[in-house]
Amino acid sequence: MAKDKKGSGIQQAAGLIRYFDEESEDAIQISRGTIYFICITFSVTIYIANHGVIHWLADMFGL
Repeated sequence: MAKDKKGSGIQQAAGLIRYFDEESEDAIQISRGTIYFICITFSVTIYIANHGVIHWLADMFGL
């Protein structure tokens, strides 16, 4: 019978975690504030579109 190797899975996974944990200096850097701004802007746009504000503005200004 073959012997089971205990703990070999953890050693193999540790190398992958260490490899993917490093940041590349060539990668695009996006600030946290930019992400917040994009998410809030997108959410407000969807909210306005779903509640008929765009049509109301078009009627108000005669567009």
